[in-house]
This record gives sequence, C-alpha cells and structure tokens, in this order.
Amino acid sequence: MTEDTHSSARELPSYRAVVSVDIKNFSGVAPADHHALTELIPTILERSFERADQAAVWEERRFPAGRGDGFVVGFRPETLPLLVGPFLDALQSELNYHHQMRLGRYSEPTRMRVSIAVGPLTDSDDARLGDGSGAAMVETHRLLDCEPVRRLLESSDPEVTFVAAIVSARVYEDVVVSGYAVKAPGEFVRVPVSVKSYAGDAYLHVPKPSGALLSRGMSMSDEPVPDDQGSQGEVPGTGGAVTNTINGTVRGNATQMRDQCRWTDKSRNSYQHTIGDGNIVAGGTVRGGIRQNVRKNDKKDR
Repeated sequence: MTEDTHSSARELPSYRAVVSVDIKNFSGVAPADHHALTELIPTILERSFERADQAAVWEERRFPAGRGDGFVVGFRPETLPLLVGPFLDALQSELNYHHQMRLGRYSEPTRMRVSIAVGPLTDSDDARLGDGSGAAMVETHRLLDCEPVRRLLESSDPEVTFVAAIVSARVYEDVVVSGYAVKAPGEFVRVPVSVKSYAGDAYLHVPKPSGALLSRGMSMSDEPVPDDQGSQGEVPGTGGAVTNTINGTVRGNATQMRDQCRWTDKSRNSYQHTIGDGNIVAGGTVRGGIRQNVRKNDKKDR
C-alpha cells in the first residue's frame, strides 16, 4: 500500500481587516509617561470611531492587542470602506482635538502611522492567544514600519498633520479602485515597500497633508529636474543647432501639459518643445519630455 504523502487540507480562516497603529517618537516621551500613553491609544481609536458615527464597528472589534507604542485590532472585512475613509479622517480630527486640548503631560503632539491590510486570520470567540495570526497580520506590521509612511510624518507640519496611512495593494484594489470607499484612487500614491523579508507595493494616504507634502508630494523625490540640464555646446552633425533633451520622471505635485512648442526668446533663435498627455498628477509620477532647440544667429555666423 502506497503511503499518502499529501497533508490534510485545512479550513481557511475567516477574512479579517486588520488595523495597526503606531505613535511617532514614542521613545521621546518620558519613560514615566509610557504606561499612560499606551493606555490612551485604544481610547483615541474608540473616540475616532465615535466621531465617525461608527461606534458599533469598534464594539465588534476582534483580537485587540497593545504593542507598547502601538495597537493592533481586527474587524469584519465588510467594514474596510469605513476604515479607509471615515475612520482615517476622524482619527486625524481626534488627534488634532487631543493636541489642542493638551491632554496629559506630553510636550509633543500625538501623531500616528496607520496601516490597513486584509486576509485570512485565525479568530475565535474565546479570545485565544493565537488569534489574529496570518500573513495579513505580518503585512500590516511591515507596512507600518516602512520608510515611505514614516517619511510622511517627518516631512509634514506636526501642528497640522497627525495621521499618515498606508494600505495594502489588496485593500486599495478591492475597496478604493472598486469604488466602495469615499476616497478616490487619486488620493493615494503607490510606493514600493521592502521591510525584512516582505516586499510588495502599497498605497500612501494623508487625510490632511501639510509642509513638504504639499510642495513636493507624498513620493518626496530628492532629485528635482534642473532647468539647465544638458550640454550647451554644439552637437556634431546638427548644422549649428544645439538640442537639449530632458526625459525621465518628475515626482511630486505637477501638471503635465499637452504637446506644445514655444519660442523662448524674441529673436526666435530658441524654442522649447514640451511633450505630455495632459494628465494632472498629485504626488504621483509624471512622464514626458522637454526638448529645447537653440539655433545660432545666422548673421553672427557669417
């Protein structure tokens, strides 16, 4: 009799939305205040759901757990449109209120990173220790720790922007792109994420951007394209014409115009040709090119 080497199939756990939050600069708080701040996190989350008129969603939460400087909690996947939209906006408002009231003894504003993922996670009605286990739980923690979402709070005004969020590709595609969320796809920016063994794409969102996020966009490129890029010398074989071409990617807030030619001086010895498709991109990627032709003055050449 041949031995059966196939393992027995196991039932797939229930799909759960999972939200993980983390307080920025928790280590900067006096150690004597750590306990009080840790206990405050679920209170802030509860008040945020109440502010969003979704107190019932918080009441049915699954496997809530403190993480010292953060908190993780599960919900029914059907609540994802509420989590991605009203909850994030309400959390921004709640933290702003918390800051204005100066609750507690903390000198710095309480600001949070938030990650949202979805997938099969172990769950039980008797609150077992292993509840919430699964790939989606790992993913939400990796997203929370990634550099792109950390940079959002570092590059924004601490008196204005209190929440920086990142959602998994599955959440973005199933909830945002599919039209179930109140937020549009254009309010998110795709970024590559690589943390430890995890690698994939995710989507950034800031309920209330400020500071450099407004001037440079959420992608925060450090390489702006200079106006005078390229050689100004004569190019062999061009018959005295010099051509400068700038092709590549511009990141940040930008408007990409349609194909256009314009003269850059009154003598009509120089013109600029801009190539684009008319798209407007906020914090995303703009592709196109700028070609500048400079011709020598014929009279000076004689």
